[in-house]
Amino acid sequence: MLKDICASRMTNKMSRRIYPLNSLRAFEASARLMSFVKAAEELHVTPAAVSHQVKRLEEYLSTPLFKRLPHDLLLEEKGRILMSELGEIFLRLDKTVDRALAKDTRGTLTISADQMFAVKLVVPWLYKFNALHPDINVRISSNFGELDFQRDNFDAAIIFGRGKYPGLKAVKLFEESLTPMCSTRYLKGEAPSPLKNLEDLSSHVLLHDDYLNKYDFSLPGWDSWLKSAGADYVDTTVDSTCFNQPDHALQAAIDGEGVVLGWRCLASNDIAAGRLIQPFSLALPLGLSFYLVYPGAYENKPEISAFRDWLMDEP
Repeated sequence: MLKDICASRMTNKMSRRIYPLNSLRAFEASARLMSFVKAAEELHVTPAAVSHQVKRLEEYLSTPLFKRLPHDLLLEEKGRILMSELGEIFLRLDKTVDRALAKDTRGTLTISADQMFAVKLVVPWLYKFNALHPDINVRISSNFGELDFQRDNFDAAIIFGRGKYPGLKAVKLFEESLTPMCSTRYLKGEAPSPLKNLEDLSSHVLLHDDYLNKYDFSLPGWDSWLKSAGADYVDTTVDSTCFNQPDHALQAAIDGEGVVLGWRCLASNDIAAGRLIQPFSLALPLGLSFYLVYPGAYENKPEISAFRDWLMDEP
C-alpha cells in the first residue's frame, strides 16, 4: 500500500508541467501594455523577440491569444482568461524573489504616492508608523504618471480619484472637501480688511487651484462654494491668483498671500498646527477621495495590512 502511495506521488511530481516562463512573461507584458513594442522596451529585448515568444506560447497552448490587427492588438478569449491571473502570479513571484535576495531582515514596503499627498500627509505622519512598526522598512516614491505595478515594482499606491481601478483592490482612506482657509498671521496684520462675514471676501485676494480640472470641469471651486454659501455676489476674478497644485495654493495661504479654497484633508496637519484656520464652517464635498490601491495578490501581505490599518486610524 505504501509503495503504491509513493509511486502515485512520484507520478504526480513527474507529470507537473514545465511552462515556457519567458513566453509567459512576454505575453503578460504584451497583454498588459497591448503592444509588442512597449513590451519589448520593458523587457529590454526587441519587438521581434517578444512576438516570437508570444507565438511560441500560442503554439504551446495550441490556441491564439491575440488578434493581430494592422496597428493594434486585441486579446482573444483564451488570452483574456490567461491574463486575468497571470499578472498577479508574476507580481507574487517577483516579490518572493526580492524577499529571498533581500539583505535587510525587515519587511520592505514600497509606496507610490501623489507628491502632494506624500509631502503634506504621509511624510509628516511617517515617524508614527516607524515607531509602531520598526520591523517594516518603508520607501516612499512620488508618482508622476500612470501606475504600473508590474513595471514599477510598487507594493501599493495612494491615489486621488473616484476609486475605480480595474484589477486593483481600492481602500478609501479620506473623503476630500473644500472650504476657505487662511493664515492667522494674515488675519492679524497682513489682510486688507477683517474677514468676519461672507461679504468681507470681496476685499481679499482669493487663491485658486485648477488641479481638479483634469478630473472634471464641473467639480466645485470658489464660485460653487460662494453660491452654496449665499454669497455669489462676490467677484472671484478680482484680486485672484491661480495655482495648478492644491498644496502650492495652501502654502501661499500659509505665507499670507490671501484666502484659499483649501482641501480639508490635505490641510489637516496645517490646521492642527495652527498654520491655517477655517473662518467659515461650510465645506463642499468633492466626490473624490484618497485611496490606497494594490494588486489583489498583496491583500494578505502583512506590511500592506499594517500600513492600511495605520492610515485609516490617522485623523
